[in-house]
Amino acid sequence: MTARQRAILYLLVEEYIRTKAPVPSARVAEGLGLSPALCRYELIALEEMGYLSKPHASAGRVPTRQGFRQYSLSLLPPKPLPEATQARLERALEGAREPEAFLVKMAVGLSGYPALLRLRPRRTPRVLQVHLSPLPEGTLAVFVLEGGRVKEARLPLSLPPERLRQAEEALSGPFATLPQAPRGLEELFGHLSRALSAGLSLTYREGLSEALKEPEAQDPGFLERLVRLYEAGSEELLTPPGRVDVRVGEVEGLAQVQAGFQRGEWLGELTLIGPLRMRYPEALSVALGLTQVYTGQHAG
Repeated sequence: MTARQRAILYLLVEEYIRTKAPVPSARVAEGLGLSPALCRYELIALEEMGYLSKPHASAGRVPTRQGFRQYSLSLLPPKPLPEATQARLERALEGAREPEAFLVKMAVGLSGYPALLRLRPRRTPRVLQVHLSPLPEGTLAVFVLEGGRVKEARLPLSLPPERLRQAEEALSGPFATLPQAPRGLEELFGHLSRALSAGLSLTYREGLSEALKEPEAQDPGFLERLVRLYEAGSEELLTPPGRVDVRVGEVEGLAQVQAGFQRGEWLGELTLIGPLRMRYPEALSVALGLTQVYTGQHAG
């Protein structure tokens, strides 16, 4: 791609994000001071390379997933939020009763997109004890972890009391990972392992209603995919600390801006979710700026 083609693509993407409508070639030519003939020639070349498409013969052009991805990657590393803004955010976060919940609220307010915050301990705490009790439907597992933390989980599996006692004997701690399951208790130990892993992660969500403001929300399929992504579990790998990523179209019609961080003994990731026609510059700056404030990397 030439420098001129890159300038045409970026202008067209920004215009499409702003107007929510196909961009005519005359608007691109005017914006870059090109002749109409030369602009049309370059637009056709960008179509052939897969960066643009033309919904109708007489309509303007729209970016493809590849075009959005090329544009969003050009914005890395993101521009930082203004110093004054970061300082205000820092003061507000310091006074918050629950900083993590407040962080996602700020992410929504600043970006206008749904936000997802995932936290995971850098080191799995050791299990000191495991207590198993029968329930009318299933089994109650109580994990006693180092540091005084207790985790409860309801398991969808019923076993006789003598089998639960056998499992408790095999689970005498302390241990960092579950020991090998005795014969006949493999399914129970599988449930215990998943429950323990899920219990070590924390997830905060906010701003799903913001998605309803986007024109794409008129498509039920778009909303279904967005809600599924928003409510997804936290088993995926986190973005490495200090890194900002853009995931364009990995879920059809959706874009994700993700910033990884580390705070004390926790690894985390802040994600903003929107349509492919996302306001990438603002979203990237918000994700980076908020994680810097949260981790104390803002030096203002």
